[in-house]
Amino acid sequence: MSENFRGALIMMICMSAFVLNDAFVRLAGNSLPLAQILFIRGLLTTVVLFAFAIYSGVFNLVVPKIDKWLIFFRSMAEALTAYFFLTAVMNMPFANVTAILQILPMTVTLAAAFVFKERVGIIRIALIIFGFFGVVLIINPSADGFNLYAIYALIAVFLITIRDLITRKLSSEVPTILPTVSASMGVLLFSIILLINTPLQPLNPQNSLFILLAAFFIIFGYYTAVLVMRSGEISFISPFRYSAILFALILGFIFFDEQPEKIALLGIAIVMLSGIVLMMRNNSVQKDLTENY
Repeated sequence: MSENFRGALIMMICMSAFVLNDAFVRLAGNSLPLAQILFIRGLLTTVVLFAFAIYSGVFNLVVPKIDKWLIFFRSMAEALTAYFFLTAVMNMPFANVTAILQILPMTVTLAAAFVFKERVGIIRIALIIFGFFGVVLIINPSADGFNLYAIYALIAVFLITIRDLITRKLSSEVPTILPTVSASMGVLLFSIILLINTPLQPLNPQNSLFILLAAFFIIFGYYTAVLVMRSGEISFISPFRYSAILFALILGFIFFDEQPEKIALLGIAIVMLSGIVLMMRNNSVQKDLTENY
């Protein structure tokens, strides 16, 4: 098996893990409030990641003060993202909210141009606009049944963009597990705050299983996300992140009996096309810069 094929396979496994996490959170949400789900899943996830961090010895490392602050703000963004995105997942067509999240390569590219003064050519700007048009079709604001929770999904995209920009500013000496476990702890602490005014619901074998599976798949997703960055060429592997939309369409039909409207499917196709071309364009530009310098 070639490294590129292996990397593409791991990327699809990674995307399926994150989508399955979202699906099981939504299934648990049929009988439990989101705050309670986030707390239990966050507790399980944090214990596992914390144990791995101790085993890796990352807490013995000296982290610069600026990186500590960056990790703190990144964790805040992660906690708020979990709330807004999963609220949208519970109240929107499953594939639609997953597709909205896939405009991240576009928002990060655009934000990096403003924040880090990175060069963005006319072609990439056109692709970003095209991708945003696809999101408008998915949200379909002119429809009578416009879902206000689409705004939650867009807020989540904004927060993840901030998170990714912060990640770019972290020192290369900071190991991946450190911001990951910090983010998990951030979500856990935020869920405790939400629980203050949230009536608890009884656990049963079914919703307990859903939360356990959600915790397993998000941990597995974190693990494979690290693996995929160490496999093959990014230019070949990156487009396979859009397999998440395909998995969401399948799971939405199987678990929630959902079939997106034609206009939403058109929007999903536009987001996928513009995102894939944008990533190929970004990788091509990066390759040219590397070769020239």
